[in-house]
Amino acid sequence: MRPVPGVTLRAEVDLDMLDLENIFSSAGACAAVLQGWRSRPQQLAMAEAVERAIASNSVLLAEAGTGTGKTLAYLVPALLSGGKVVISTGTKALQDQLFHRDLPAARRALKSPVKVALLKGRANYVCHHHLQRNLSDGRFAHRDDAAWLARIARFAETSTSGDRAEADGIPEDATAWQYAVSSRDSCLGSECSHFKDCFVMAARKAALDAEVVVVNHHLFFADLWLKDEGVAELLPACNTVILDEAHQLAETAAQFFGETLSTAQLLDLAGDTKRQAAVKAGDFPALRRAAEDLTKATRDLRLAFPQNPVKATIAELVRYDKWPDALKALSAALDEMAKLLATQAERDADLKNCFERALGVQAMLASWQRDDDPEQPRVRWLETTLSSLLLHATPLSVGAMFGARLTERAQAWILTSATLSVGGDFTHLKT
Repeated sequence: MRPVPGVTLRAEVDLDMLDLENIFSSAGACAAVLQGWRSRPQQLAMAEAVERAIASNSVLLAEAGTGTGKTLAYLVPALLSGGKVVISTGTKALQDQLFHRDLPAARRALKSPVKVALLKGRANYVCHHHLQRNLSDGRFAHRDDAAWLARIARFAETSTSGDRAEADGIPEDATAWQYAVSSRDSCLGSECSHFKDCFVMAARKAALDAEVVVVNHHLFFADLWLKDEGVAELLPACNTVILDEAHQLAETAAQFFGETLSTAQLLDLAGDTKRQAAVKAGDFPALRRAAEDLTKATRDLRLAFPQNPVKATIAELVRYDKWPDALKALSAALDEMAKLLATQAERDADLKNCFERALGVQAMLASWQRDDDPEQPRVRWLETTLSSLLLHATPLSVGAMFGARLTERAQAWILTSATLSVGGDFTHLKT
């Protein structure tokens, strides 16, 4: 058996199994539990490279074509490393596949006792506060939302995870879910009366206690930048970060290292403010009227553009003559609602939350309208869908921002995909 610096061997595992060549052989540990197993030299070569990168806390770029078996090639040395590992996948579907299929297979092959956890963004977990509030409120956009929400409530009563993917018979894309989950903006945090029973907090605690945590790129980068979804708490204690489907990283990183403000956010804020004003500040009708004005101004901004989807940089927006006045009206309506919320915020936690969200949206809108900083060049652009409008500010390069995270502490970073290089050259990824 080859010695691996810095690796703690587990007594429960036969020492012979710790030899990667043996594990991946046609008669090894993987073959014993995985039907149809065959030895692949490329898979073994990748596993050995991952093992070296973990032992030396270095960065590994591993392009592994279809048929290589890259998932087990990084899972096996990661499980044997003895440290805490965060694995990020390209999509939630791949995240579920890795957690429910590939990771259990690797653990069976190695007889590994490590604790594992699945961590998703908060919008994937039922929020007791918003669920109960909206059930009591009884105001829904679609006729069948009430029936679906009642089923979600029954699911929440018996579920240990609150993960919408585990709610049998309830479509993950049912519109009723918007009434049963929280967002980064609308979460009340420790002020919530359901904080001790919060599914999001339980998922984070499980992730902190686990030795292997599976996330997805959107969650990883959103949290890396916003430090809001639980991943930021994991990284300081993490020995190895594995980014699968790494060819998606540049696009995903640009999305989250940039800023986006959508009319959907504004309409949610206005709608929540209007509801809370009616229930918690009924003696102050000006706040409800301000929320209605913001709703109208938000919709008018979308109507300032054609119905067909538009994508345009700030320079290209000159062809649309109605949008500057519409944006000014939106900004004024937002400022007025924020001003009125400031006078009511101390009456209730939900009103306070609306006020804090309004301040955050004000800051994002002001940032988007601000002239570019030559030291941090970005592209300001606007995008519309059939019903929404999004204001984006995207950095021209995310290399320095992401690179800074890689060098913050001594960790191994494994970036792998079937397509990482361009003509065998990794330069574009390195920069």
